[in-house]
Amino acid sequence: MKEHTYSKFAILVYRFGNIPVTFFLSLYLISLGINLDAGWFYIVPFIITLLLIYFLNKHYLILYKILPTKILADDEKIICSNFFLSKREITIYYKNIVELSGSIFSGKISGLMKVVDGERHYTIGFFHKIKGAKELETLILSKVNRDIYNEVINRIGFKKKEKE
Repeated sequence: MKEHTYSKFAILVYRFGNIPVTFFLSLYLISLGINLDAGWFYIVPFIITLLLIYFLNKHYLILYKILPTKILADDEKIICSNFFLSKREITIYYKNIVELSGSIFSGKISGLMKVVDGERHYTIGFFHKIKGAKELETLILSKVNRDIYNEVINRIGFKKKEKE
């Protein structure tokens, strides 16, 4: 079993990064709200700030559900634990993976990578900041179903050589 974890700073950011940002955006929102009587041009920044707060916290709620801080991987399965405010442990077998999306799996440089288990309907996610991320990506790609592998390779842009 190979263990993949985040640094203490990354865990802090992924768990509580929205709190100071939401606090400062809320202060800005309050000041804009007080000045709404002064003119219509305060409405646009007020709505934009409100939307920023909403989408930031929506993103963090998704992270709380699917982002483990500890991933154990071997040739057969992935064991994910240390979810935010949860003691659950999820085991995903490579043969049950039905979808790989996000970040490198979608042909992007960075972002959240998602692994979906079709049998138990689990979704886990991880970022490039996890220790041994490239090894984990490679292991997942090498062990998943051939159709899913080909789909990811096509999204990345590599052309496989077909036997004639």
